[in-house]
Amino acid sequence: MPWHVYLARCADGSLYTGITTDPVRREAAHNAGRGGAYTRSRRPVRLIHVERAAGRGAALRRELAIKKLTRPMKERLVKERLAKASSRGARPAPAEFRSFGRGALAFLRRLARHNEREWFERNRAVYETEVHEPLRALVEEMDVRLARLAPELLGDPRRSIFRIHRDVRFSADKSPYKTNAACQFYHHDAGRGAGQDAEGAGAGLYFQLADGECFVAGGIWMPARPALDRIREALADDPEALDAIVQAPTFRRRFRALDQESMLARLPRGYATGHPAERWLRYKSFTATRMLTEREVTSPRLPATLERDFARLVPLVRWLNGAIGYREWVRR
Repeated sequence: MPWHVYLARCADGSLYTGITTDPVRREAAHNAGRGGAYTRSRRPVRLIHVERAAGRGAALRRELAIKKLTRPMKERLVKERLAKASSRGARPAPAEFRSFGRGALAFLRRLARHNEREWFERNRAVYETEVHEPLRALVEEMDVRLARLAPELLGDPRRSIFRIHRDVRFSADKSPYKTNAACQFYHHDAGRGAGQDAEGAGAGLYFQLADGECFVAGGIWMPARPALDRIREALADDPEALDAIVQAPTFRRRFRALDQESMLARLPRGYATGHPAERWLRYKSFTATRMLTEREVTSPRLPATLERDFARLVPLVRWLNGAIGYREWVRR
């Protein structure tokens, strides 16, 4: 487990600095009276700043450095971190992706059990450190790799990362937060939405981090009617093109086949039984998915794993985008 340095605000307003391998559990221990002696009479305690460290020695050195700061300097450290996390302005310098660590999955697992605003705000510093910041760094890293692999596909932390907040306006489930963290890599000329209401959306690549449901995917999910009609027209004109992509040994070894989600029971209107493209015309989504193990997603080699998978998905993505009307790029 990775080591962290944290700042906690006590009930009397004072600040406490410590180290831990599990920030969420450590906060709970403080509030149960099993933390440091200093915090036992100053409960409740709330973590307001969390940093990852390279190891226990690095965490101890950083803890000592923070303890030597004056109170105003500590408050400034917290404010700067919050400002960085909430910034929507200029794109910051790329961060180096190290790994997600098991703390990211542990946070999402606990969020599923405590899906409420009070708990999330109490643990926001952990979310930023364990989930959001590594995801930003991963998007930056994959954008560099995609510039070589498929230059028209982009990764931008401001646009690629999906919000943690759920849209509950039309849902019976009013849980405010998603229990996954996800990002997409989209065509430069296309919209970034997904689903039948997303006009102008194109095919792209996708990564999801979640407890027990980590995966990589590519294609287009439930395209809007104009895009779906263009894909079907391309299938009718050249029925073998998509078949060649999906039947390629490199694709089959990694993804086996297209996902069979929401398929039509009969061919769409205008196409007769026995059509050469009958197999594909019944699809309403054109996606391929591979589940990832916890070992893969917590490894520093995750970008290399995603690059290999993306390379096998790019022919599918490019064919779909070409059918919709988005061109392939040679370079950026």
